[in-house]
Amino acid sequence: MSETRGGEAVLLLTAWHLRRVREMPRMFWRLRGLERHCRAQPGCLWVHRWLSRRSLLLSSRWESAAATEAWLASSRFRDFDASARALPGAEARVECHRPA
Repeated sequence: MSETRGGEAVLLLTAWHLRRVREMPRMFWRLRGLERHCRAQPGCLWVHRWLSRRSLLLSSRWESAAATEAWLASSRFRDFDASARALPGAEARVECHRPA
């Protein structure tokens, strides 16, 4: 907790935009599982999942840059990201906002 008080918390925004609505039901359930797994990771302060017709957003705040990097390197995140990016016409974005 001392790291978060010192302003070291990292905001991670991950987004996937799908070309077709048809892909959403499967990706919704996969994102829900990813969200639950994210919450259980050491260093995770909070997670928020947001969905629209063709977009998936998972935002999270982490205690440190190391915790964020560990999450991004985890097999669960990499598998989801790879499967989402493999969908035809899919676009993905990962943004990491560190304190100045």
